[in-house]
Amino acid sequence: MKRTTIILVLVLTLSLLSGCAADQKENTAAVSGTEIQFSDGKLTASSTGGVTIDGTALTITAPGTYVLSGNCTDGSVTVEKGTDGVTLVLNGLTLTSETTAPIVCGKGSEVTIEAATGTENTLTDTESNNDDESGNADAENAVIKCKDGSQVVLCGAGTLNVQANGKNGIKSGATTEDGEASLTIRDLTLNIDAPVNDAVNAEAALEVESGTLTLSAGDDALHCGYTLNIGAGGTDGPSVTVTSCNEGLEGATVNVFSSSISIQSTDDCINAANADLSGYSYELNIFGGTITARSDNGDGFDSNGDLTISGGYVTVWTANAADNEPLDADGTVSVSGGTVLAAGGSGGM
Repeated sequence: MKRTTIILVLVLTLSLLSGCAADQKENTAAVSGTEIQFSDGKLTASSTGGVTIDGTALTITAPGTYVLSGNCTDGSVTVEKGTDGVTLVLNGLTLTSETTAPIVCGKGSEVTIEAATGTENTLTDTESNNDDESGNADAENAVIKCKDGSQVVLCGAGTLNVQANGKNGIKSGATTEDGEASLTIRDLTLNIDAPVNDAVNAEAALEVESGTLTLSAGDDALHCGYTLNIGAGGTDGPSVTVTSCNEGLEGATVNVFSSSISIQSTDDCINAANADLSGYSYELNIFGGTITARSDNGDGFDSNGDLTISGGYVTVWTANAADNEPLDADGTVSVSGGTVLAAGGSGGM
């Protein structure tokens, strides 16, 4: 359902390590645990308990904290299927994998990936880590692959850079008999460049609670098959900057509770949709935060169901593209609070 709109201005008064705890602002815990040192052609561990080593491929088989450091041009870390209570502390790690994902969290695992305070860490894959294109049986289609039923938290007071040359930056699987899948991002400084597909793709649940995210993607910056939550009531929420993408934020339900979000997209900036679902009540809800969004060729905010803005500060711009609007919904558009500037120049609006 399209609406005729030229410009709308509405102003209405109307965890596992202490450093990754949801209620803790910064990491003050010392880095301790089994030390794993990566180098080209070699991997060493301070203890062999809970790990197996095959060249530069590390497999974690037991709960515990594993501190990863070093530089390796072809190595990987795999948390074995069904392993709970694993914390991977990235402590100045630069890791590339030639044929698979640098980090894999197995089915039904529970893993915290923490960037240690003050450290910079970089994970990279290659074009062969895409089974659609390469036919490589070892491809995982993501730099960080969280398999079906896994519950993974990305956090820490350090920096994590993800360079996705294969397909996705971070991929989280579906809820299955292996467990209820989820991906949470908290406190982390996270930089993702994913020119082939999505920066972050979660099939089940995606929570971006806090942190500083800078994302560029060939497709979606943040994609979730079901519910995508940004921030939380009573908090500042995350800072999310999307420098380039096809669509910025997409989920069957998208909730923005708090945040500072900037999106530059080719298509929709924020989209509540999922073509794989039928009979779903799509929702796009803006409860708070500050959002600045600009689309070159699509809608600003687009919901295949209802679009509700009840708070926050929203600025949405769309370009001179036919049948694209700053605010668009197949259901009802409702603005009951906040400050909203929505503008576009399409003659078909």
